[in-house]
Amino acid sequence: MTNSQEKRFTDKVVAVTGSARGIGKNIAAAFAGEGAFVFICDINTEMGKATEDEFRNRGLACEYLKVDLAKSGAAAKMVQEIVKRKGCLDVLVNNARSRHRVSMLEETEESWEQGMAVTLKGAFFASQEAIRVMSERSGGSIVNISSVMAEMTCHESPVYHIAKAGVSHMTRYFATHGSPLGVRVNAVVPGFIVQDENRERYAGTDNKSYREVGEFTHPVRTVGKSDDVAYAVLFLASTESCFITGQCLVVDGGATLQEQNSLIHRFSKTGHEGLEKAGKRI
Repeated sequence: MTNSQEKRFTDKVVAVTGSARGIGKNIAAAFAGEGAFVFICDINTEMGKATEDEFRNRGLACEYLKVDLAKSGAAAKMVQEIVKRKGCLDVLVNNARSRHRVSMLEETEESWEQGMAVTLKGAFFASQEAIRVMSERSGGSIVNISSVMAEMTCHESPVYHIAKAGVSHMTRYFATHGSPLGVRVNAVVPGFIVQDENRERYAGTDNKSYREVGEFTHPVRTVGKSDDVAYAVLFLASTESCFITGQCLVVDGGATLQEQNSLIHRFSKTGHEGLEKAGKRI
């Protein structure tokens, strides 16, 4: 961007949940870089304040807002507080999720309730309140962060899979009922994204096979970055997508397009020894 007139979100107020780190932080930075005033909504005060300071040092307009989406009423109060401070809310990005990782047999009622409360319930009631306030003005946009695990499965985090499936369908529900009120609702569905929790593992000098397998399983021959998700969110929140609502945009480098037998066939051509080593490291 060369001047403020070209920035897509100048004078817009944006809230991004779970944005003190990781993908959420990149999304928040992308909006602020496009001229928005961004609320960094997160439970982690230390990281939230650090992100606020970092953004302001870069000349980005933002404010940290502590919120615990697991608490009853917290999501709606978050939206109300933003409107109280800035007078409006133009874009809501529901990115927050519970970070616990357990297997199916290790899931407890406590971890289930925490995961559902943060990932699904928080997004629902934040969206509900956002539609109320956005519909009173000129409308707005909501972008949810789902996951390819809403349609697939892996060996861990059952509540994450199920909650993200709920986020995807919630997107379609709110789009149907919110769009007539002037609020478009869409979702970004990330695949494997290298971010805070896996960056060191991916970049490690002893993890060459991990990287090679990761890249090989994507038709674009690379893995995703947080910015890839952020760019998709910006598009869906902007007027460039004004005729798009209720859609779940998959950002996965084509990984979920492939049938597994064809992958196995392609892997076999690379040498069984290399694949065996890669499997041990993964």
